Amino acid sequence: MPRFARLLLLAALLAPAAPASAQAVNRCVDAQGRSVFSDQSCASQDARPREAPKPPADDVHGFTSGTGTTAPGCARTPDALLDGVRGALEAHDVNRLATHYHWAGTGARAGRFLMDELEAITARPLASAELVWETPPPEASPDAPPAPPSRLRIEQSGASGAAGAVRTEFLLRRNAGCWWIEL
Repeated sequence: MPRFARLLLLAALLAPAAPASAQAVNRCVDAQGRSVFSDQSCASQDARPREAPKPPADDVHGFTSGTGTTAPGCARTPDALLDGVRGALEAHDVNRLATHYHWAGTGARAGRFLMDELEAITARPLASAELVWETPPPEASPDAPPAPPSRLRIEQSGASGAAGAVRTEFLLRRNAGCWWIEL
């Protein structure tokens, strides 16, 4: 190695590390309930700090994942999807709900719109969640498999004590052996 290169390497090793210039990002909620991300304090944005999401809990099968979904990987059955969506809504966790959404083919603008919609849905108190079939499931027949559900219906109370109930129906999609929701 040439002498100049050795000196340059030695100088680089002995030089103090450059200070990090990254600042903290504050996640706040404004008066209309929208998320606000800023390097300024929440109070300076006329907003309040957003509560940290609840930690994931073990599900009925004893699994825990980073997102709190009810099983590792995807929902293999409509019932597993229902359990995962119900858990996300009970925890008011938009990120957990988003793990059950079928995002394939969704662009950036549509993705942002959908996350806003999912955030509004997770903000409301859950009253019920159920699978819905287009036609009633057929009577138990030994040779015919039951028809799969077509939608997942959730009933919620109005946010912040507002009167009335809100109904959302997600379409169900099966892709790559997993069950997903779509608006």
